[in-house]
Amino acid sequence: MDLSGQECPWCGNKNIQVHTSYATQNHGTRKIHHCRECDSYVSDTFFTPMAGLKTPLSRIITILKARTEGLGLNASARTFNVSKKSILDWEWRLAQLRPTLALYALLHQFISLVIEGDELYTKVGKNTPASDSQGWTIVLMERTTVDFSGN
Repeated sequence: MDLSGQECPWCGNKNIQVHTSYATQNHGTRKIHHCRECDSYVSDTFFTPMAGLKTPLSRIITILKARTEGLGLNASARTFNVSKKSILDWEWRLAQLRPTLALYALLHQFISLVIEGDELYTKVGKNTPASDSQGWTIVLMERTTVDFSGN
Protein backbone atom coordinates (compact mmCIF):
# COMPACT_ATOMS: atom_id res chain seq x y z
CA MET A 1 0.00 0.00 0.00
CA ASP A 2 1.34 3.40 -0.88
CA LEU A 3 -0.35 6.36 0.79
CA SER A 4 1.32 8.94 -1.46
CA GLY A 5 -1.40 10.85 -3.28
CA GLN A 6 -4.13 9.35 -1.10
CA GLU A 7 -6.14 10.83 1.73
CA CYS A 8 -5.06 10.91 5.34
CA PRO A 9 -7.06 8.25 7.21
CA TRP A 10 -7.67 10.71 10.07
CA CYS A 11 -8.54 14.08 8.52
CA GLY A 12 -9.01 13.37 4.79
CA ASN A 13 -6.19 15.70 3.70
CA LYS A 14 -4.90 14.77 0.25
CA ASN A 15 -1.38 16.05 0.87
CA ILE A 16 0.38 13.10 2.53
CA GLN A 17 4.17 13.07 2.29
CA VAL A 18 6.70 10.29 2.89
CA HIS A 19 8.40 11.14 6.18
CA THR A 20 10.88 8.29 6.60
CA SER A 21 11.35 4.60 5.97
CA TYR A 22 12.32 1.73 8.21
CA ALA A 23 13.46 -1.87 7.86
CA THR A 24 11.25 -4.54 9.35
CA GLN A 25 12.65 -7.77 10.70
CA ASN A 26 10.76 -10.00 8.26
CA HIS A 27 8.89 -7.88 5.72
CA GLY A 28 11.46 -5.61 4.06
CA THR A 29 11.40 -1.82 4.04
CA ARG A 30 8.28 0.20 4.80
CA LYS A 31 7.53 3.92 4.71
CA ILE A 32 6.10 6.23 7.33
CA HIS A 33 3.82 8.93 5.89
CA HIS A 34 3.14 12.31 7.50
CA CYS A 35 0.00 14.43 7.22
CA ARG A 36 0.86 18.08 7.77
CA GLU A 37 -2.80 19.01 8.23
CA CYS A 38 -3.44 16.95 11.40
CA ASP A 39 0.22 16.12 12.18
CA SER A 40 -0.40 12.35 12.14
CA TYR A 41 1.98 9.61 11.04
CA VAL A 42 0.89 6.34 9.42
CA SER A 43 2.79 3.36 8.04
CA ASP A 44 2.28 1.54 4.73
CA THR A 45 0.31 -1.23 6.44
CA PHE A 46 -1.89 1.03 8.56
CA PHE A 47 -5.54 -0.15 8.44
CA THR A 48 -4.56 -3.30 6.50
CA PRO A 49 -4.64 -6.97 7.57
CA MET A 50 -0.83 -6.85 7.52
CA ALA A 51 -0.61 -4.25 10.30
CA GLY A 52 1.37 -5.52 13.28
CA LEU A 53 2.30 -8.94 11.88
CA LYS A 54 5.56 -10.19 13.31
CA THR A 55 5.66 -13.61 11.63
CA PRO A 56 7.02 -13.69 8.06
CA LEU A 57 4.19 -13.75 5.53
CA SER A 58 5.74 -16.77 3.78
CA ARG A 59 5.43 -18.80 7.01
CA ILE A 60 1.84 -17.67 7.55
CA ILE A 61 0.96 -18.71 4.00
CA THR A 62 2.57 -22.13 4.50
CA ILE A 63 0.57 -22.72 7.69
CA LEU A 64 -2.72 -21.48 6.25
CA LYS A 65 -2.20 -23.55 3.10
CA ALA A 66 -1.82 -26.64 5.29
CA ARG A 67 -5.09 -25.67 7.00
CA THR A 68 -6.90 -25.36 3.67
CA GLU A 69 -5.58 -28.77 2.65
CA GLY A 70 -7.24 -30.38 5.66
CA LEU A 71 -4.77 -30.12 8.54
CA GLY A 72 -6.77 -29.40 11.67
CA LEU A 73 -6.21 -26.48 14.02
CA ASN A 74 -4.59 -28.55 16.80
CA ALA A 75 -2.42 -30.48 14.33
CA SER A 76 -1.33 -27.24 12.63
CA ALA A 77 -0.37 -25.71 15.96
CA ARG A 78 1.68 -28.79 16.89
CA THR A 79 3.25 -29.26 13.44
CA PHE A 80 4.34 -25.66 12.96
CA ASN A 81 4.94 -24.89 16.65
CA VAL A 82 2.60 -21.88 16.79
CA SER A 83 -0.34 -21.14 19.02
CA LYS A 84 -3.91 -21.90 17.98
CA LYS A 85 -4.74 -18.27 18.74
CA SER A 86 -2.12 -17.06 16.21
CA ILE A 87 -3.49 -19.32 13.49
CA LEU A 88 -7.06 -18.19 14.13
CA ASP A 89 -5.91 -14.56 14.16
CA TRP A 90 -4.19 -14.97 10.77
CA GLU A 91 -7.26 -16.68 9.32
CA TRP A 92 -9.51 -13.89 10.56
CA ARG A 93 -7.20 -11.13 9.31
CA LEU A 94 -6.66 -12.61 5.87
CA ALA A 95 -10.31 -13.57 5.43
CA GLN A 96 -10.86 -9.86 4.70
CA LEU A 97 -8.63 -10.29 1.64
CA ARG A 98 -10.55 -13.26 0.26
CA PRO A 99 -11.98 -11.50 -2.84
CA THR A 100 -8.61 -9.93 -3.65
CA LEU A 101 -6.71 -13.19 -3.12
CA ALA A 102 -9.22 -15.14 -5.23
CA LEU A 103 -8.79 -12.67 -8.09
CA TYR A 104 -5.00 -12.80 -7.72
CA ALA A 105 -5.00 -16.62 -7.77
CA LEU A 106 -7.21 -16.67 -10.85
CA LEU A 107 -5.05 -14.15 -12.73
CA HIS A 108 -1.82 -15.75 -11.54
CA GLN A 109 -2.96 -19.09 -12.95
CA PHE A 110 -3.60 -17.56 -16.38
CA ILE A 111 -0.53 -15.36 -16.36
CA SER A 112 1.75 -18.29 -15.53
CA LEU A 113 0.74 -20.16 -18.69
CA VAL A 114 3.53 -20.32 -21.24
CA ILE A 115 2.34 -19.38 -24.68
CA GLU A 116 4.59 -19.89 -27.67
CA GLY A 117 4.15 -18.01 -30.90
CA ASP A 118 5.56 -18.61 -34.34
CA GLU A 119 4.87 -17.35 -37.81
CA LEU A 120 3.68 -19.77 -40.44
CA TYR A 121 4.09 -19.17 -44.15
CA THR A 122 0.98 -20.29 -45.96
CA LYS A 123 0.53 -20.98 -49.63
CA VAL A 124 -2.76 -19.77 -51.02
CA GLY A 125 -3.57 -20.62 -54.63
CA LYS A 126 -0.01 -21.03 -55.91
CA ASN A 127 3.50 -21.52 -54.65
CA THR A 128 5.26 -18.15 -54.38
CA PRO A 129 8.49 -17.13 -52.64
CA ALA A 130 8.05 -15.87 -49.05
CA SER A 131 9.26 -12.40 -50.08
CA ASP A 132 6.38 -12.14 -52.60
CA SER A 133 3.75 -13.37 -50.15
CA GLN A 134 0.97 -10.99 -49.13
CA GLY A 135 0.95 -12.08 -45.50
CA TRP A 136 1.86 -14.46 -42.78
CA THR A 137 -0.27 -16.41 -40.35
CA ILE A 138 0.70 -16.23 -36.69
CA VAL A 139 0.05 -19.32 -34.60
CA LEU A 140 -0.12 -19.04 -30.78
CA MET A 141 -0.23 -22.21 -28.70
CA GLU A 142 -0.22 -22.92 -25.01
CA ARG A 143 2.71 -25.09 -24.06
CA THR A 144 1.40 -28.22 -22.37
CA THR A 145 2.55 -31.69 -21.62
CA VAL A 146 0.63 -34.36 -23.41
CA ASP A 147 0.43 -37.77 -21.78
CA PHE A 148 0.07 -40.39 -24.51
CA SER A 149 0.26 -43.31 -22.09
CA GLY A 150 -3.46 -43.10 -21.31
CA ASN A 151 -2.91 -42.28 -17.62
